[in-house]
Amino acid sequence: MTIKKSLPDLLRKEAQKPSDESEATTEMTPEEASKVELDASADKLKDVLFEGKHREDALQSEINRLKEELLDQKKHIVNLQTELSTTEKLKHDFAEAKAVILKLTEANQLAITSAPAEKYFYPPMPKSNSESDIGSWLG
Repeated sequence: MTIKKSLPDLLRKEAQKPSDESEATTEMTPEEASKVELDASADKLKDVLFEGKHREDALQSEINRLKEELLDQKKHIVNLQTELSTTEKLKHDFAEAKAVILKLTEANQLAITSAPAEKYFYPPMPKSNSESDIGSWLG
């Protein structure tokens, strides 16, 4: 039974050893410590630089995409302005045509209402089918 008790004790001692060893390895001279700190700082700065370059590339890609989208929007605006000017011209032409049609309709109405009934002459219709000459019934 003493062996069983000594095993847990041994295990505890072994578990404590790595922490003792890590403390032993951290004891360095000031030059070594500053070099390690500088290396760690350099590594962190490299990581930050890499992340910054990656971010810059992503932003540049986004800028290029937005420039292309802006050019497309400008083309679309030019097309819409052309359509608008065409529409305005068509509206103007339509208004002119409408005015002319109204004037002609009014003039036509005046001509119809002011003309005396006797002015219009309707020749008599032929009495039989035997008269095939149109000129004979026109008089």
